[in-house]
Amino acid sequence: MKKIIFNAIFISAFLFAFLTVSHAYWIWTPESKKFINPKYAVKDSPKEQFDWAMGFYDSKDYQRAAAEFEKLTKHYEYSEYASKAQYYVGLSYENMGKYYTAFQNYQKAIDNFPHIENIDEIIEREFNIANLYASKDNPKVLGVDILTSLDKAVEIYKKVVDNAPYGKLADEAQFRMGEALKRAERYDEAIEAFQKLIDDHPTSRLADQAKYEAAYCAYKASLKPAYDTMTTDKAIKAFEDFTGSNQDEELSRDADEIVRRLKEKNAEKAFSTAQFYERQKRYESAILYYSDVIDKFPETSFANSAKARVEDLKRKLKK
Repeated sequence: MKKIIFNAIFISAFLFAFLTVSHAYWIWTPESKKFINPKYAVKDSPKEQFDWAMGFYDSKDYQRAAAEFEKLTKHYEYSEYASKAQYYVGLSYENMGKYYTAFQNYQKAIDNFPHIENIDEIIEREFNIANLYASKDNPKVLGVDILTSLDKAVEIYKKVVDNAPYGKLADEAQFRMGEALKRAERYDEAIEAFQKLIDDHPTSRLADQAKYEAAYCAYKASLKPAYDTMTTDKAIKAFEDFTGSNQDEELSRDADEIVRRLKEKNAEKAFSTAQFYERQKRYESAILYYSDVIDKFPETSFANSAKARVEDLKRKLKK
């Protein structure tokens, strides 16, 4: 019995020493019959909790401020202070340079409190964070882009647009989303992004540029090794549509030059196919492809050569 009492006293003394010396913040509460740490406890009212959190924010202890504001949103989620606290969670993380976490918390403020009074400011902060990620160089793993920054930029730009589809930043966010996708060489998605701007904001100052960029992405897609003539034809049509409606002379000149190169490329492909059939002595098929060059691409450098080959092959067929 004495041994049991001794052990109990020893354990109690150890716990007391541990909790009062090593963890001086822990105190015993008779009401709950538990040890609690005031550092982690929530205040008795949402206003007290908000003011408590603001004290840390004002002293630039953003880590602690974020934790205290989060407590308020958790324990007083239906109070008038909850939406403002959620905003300050995002603001605290932004001040710490943890931009993606800041965005996530700003978005949580919009999702959980759609009528939050400073929604325009929050959307603008998200937009600025997206710009930051869009401007970063992409990290590389073994020399290969992993596109982390651009992926985040695209995600945040999309949220900016979704949050306010016709807001003051919607067209620019949509355009920059397309630019980020273009940089990531995700050309089909970039074309869709630029086209959405054209469709949803036809009077935007960025609409003409978006038409050019959509055509340019179609052009870049046509340069990939697995390209086909349909991809190139799509790019040609996009640029021709652009030059037909655009007022920017410089962009029109660029578009005309790209169309010329694309047609040259298609002409070369058709000419090479004709040469293949000619080597196989399948002259009728060769004439068809040479004629294709003449009819579809008369302004290219291959047109005159194609005419000469057609005349020569027709003479051979007559013999």
